[in-house]
Amino acid sequence: MTEPVNAPRKPPFPVHSHPASKQRGFVFWAIWVLIASYAVYPTANWLASLRASRFDFITPWDAMIPLVPEFIFVYFSFFLFLTLPYWLVDQPELSALGKRQILGTLICGVVFVLFPANLAFERVIPEEEPYRRIFSLMFLVDKPHNLLPSLHIVYSALTGLAICQTQWHKGRIGLCAVIALWSVAICASTMLVHQHHILDVVTALLLVAVLYGVIRPSPQPLNHPA
Repeated sequence: MTEPVNAPRKPPFPVHSHPASKQRGFVFWAIWVLIASYAVYPTANWLASLRASRFDFITPWDAMIPLVPEFIFVYFSFFLFLTLPYWLVDQPELSALGKRQILGTLICGVVFVLFPANLAFERVIPEEEPYRRIFSLMFLVDKPHNLLPSLHIVYSALTGLAICQTQWHKGRIGLCAVIALWSVAICASTMLVHQHHILDVVTALLLVAVLYGVIRPSPQPLNHPA
């Protein structure tokens, strides 16, 4: 049985968004997230350092968290983790991810300024290298006041969820499991290198849930990088 001459032909394979368009979208939002984070985070930390009184957001369980210097590599793998959406997240979820990260940064910045915190852990520099050098540099650059909610966790959780949303629909369950485990390891590392407390992580995850409720992906394909 032959098709009518004027009948539209179905493509032999599913049509996806052009990779170049997706990559431009990632770069577009990455630039805005960087602008937001580098404008908000250092400013809030500087303002907090000037405050005479700060808050203690700690629980009795924080005292039981050991310092595990080896987890510093997992902690800094966060920066590699944030680049994965370039390959693993499709539009319009990529755009929603960028918006959530920017709004999350602004909300965290307001909380950091209104409720500057004290780090309950003593900042101990390990004797062994390369941990001694790494921790010394980290303590020099990062003041311990932007704690609750943890922006490290907000970015990681948002990124992990966006990747899993895209890849789960493609049947890549194994990849989703790896991303979930990596996300959990990053969350644990923030406490195991004594950069954050339990409440910092919990409030960050609650903020992620709010951001997902407030910002939804566009139901229509986007015709521009944003």
